Amino acid sequence: MTIFEGPATSAPGLSVLETVITFLVIPTAMFVGIAVIAYALTAPKKSKTSSAITSIQ
Repeated sequence: MTIFEGPATSAPGLSVLETVITFLVIPTAMFVGIAVIAYALTAPKKSKTSSAITSIQ
């Protein structure tokens, strides 16, 4: 009985396009998406004009 099992088999490698998409495009898109959501939730609000419903003149 040995502690070694059979030779490890490796998975097929990624192509250049798959590597670029996986490690560059997807993380960049996620960063931009999260940044846009964070900005949309914390952006300064525009001042609203007074309405006839909310103010008495």
